[in-house]
Amino acid sequence: MLRLIFAFVEIALHRRGPDELPASRFLFGVVLVAYLTVAFATLHLGAGVTHPILLLIVDTAFSLTFIWSVLKAFDRERRFKQTASALLGTDTLLNVMSMPLIVWSKSLEGTGGDSSVVAILFALLAIWSIDISGFVLSRALDRAYFLGVAIMLGYVLLSISLRLSLFPAPT
Repeated sequence: MLRLIFAFVEIALHRRGPDELPASRFLFGVVLVAYLTVAFATLHLGAGVTHPILLLIVDTAFSLTFIWSVLKAFDRERRFKQTASALLGTDTLLNVMSMPLIVWSKSLEGTGGDSSVVAILFALLAIWSIDISGFVLSRALDRAYFLGVAIMLGYVLLSISLRLSLFPAPT
């Protein structure tokens, strides 16, 4: 298990690509379960979502559909398991890294404390997430890094729009 975690760290640091992961249904299943578990814990910590399980299902389905669609558009759908495993695995690591920031942000609510450092760290984590995803996608598509990042920026905008449309913030 530790080797798998290190593989995702290496991918996050652009030292390895998704092609170095096995195209295994079992690995994909393990990574998917880990992703769903950590993402649910992150949503639970952050609160503010009325239907976290439904949000998680919709978000994960949209993400996996988007990955497959992009790979299909470039005739690389045979790389789906590796690419999805790499993206979900690195997202899981980033979600784990965001948990202390969520707790820190929650502790500042209502105290009048300055939350600008937390906001900057969240922004840096989001930028790194796009960077990692763009890198993974560019390697999976055998295209330039810039194209992978551009596709992932489009994905992020679509994902945010979908989330705000289906799960508006409670008032």
